[in-house]
Amino acid sequence: MSRKFQEKNKDLVNVSVVSADKVWVKNKGKPVLNKDLDIYGKVEKGFDCFVTSTNLKGSNHKFVENTSNLNKRTKNEIVNKFMNENKKVVYLVKKK
Repeated sequence: MSRKFQEKNKDLVNVSVVSADKVWVKNKGKPVLNKDLDIYGKVEKGFDCFVTSTNLKGSNHKFVENTSNLNKRTKNEIVNKFMNENKKVVYLVKKK
């Protein structure tokens, strides 16, 4: 299991759910990850039972954690983004 997502890790309390437009910023026309955010992973709408890693190269994403280990507030925010705001991908982040 990933160190970031162990059940007794207090960092999960501070994780917030944001959409992709806040995570990716344009730098000279190319999308890059926002350096002000510490990204734990992303949750896609079709694969909402697990969290995958985020990478820049476009290769296969790696499994990070099961969403059942997240706290109830975070799960509700994920569902809200998918159902009410019609987002396809949400990111689990912590501000630096």
